[in-house]
Amino acid sequence: MPVAARRAPVTVHTDAGAVVLELSDSLDSLVGRVLIDAVSSAVASQAQRVDIDLRSLASWSHEGARALVECREICRDLPDGLHYRTGRGPGRDALLAAYA
Repeated sequence: MPVAARRAPVTVHTDAGAVVLELSDSLDSLVGRVLIDAVSSAVASQAQRVDIDLRSLASWSHEGARALVECREICRDLPDGLHYRTGRGPGRDALLAAYA
């Protein structure tokens, strides 16, 4: 019986000049740390804009949501800033909790 490969918690790609960090499954404290490291790397590579895509999240913790605020601080000097991609559901809930 084949076993499905587990997807990385943070996938990085570019889209129209933005570095896009797509989160999958859960945003907990460990994934939050991975996200912060990925955002720091994007900023260090002279990115103009960073997008954090939360649309594939299934769950989140308050510790993970706090990482979203830290990412904003890391991106404060980017020319085109930090943007979040979200819809209804856990991704939006995590974002709202982060900035509550």
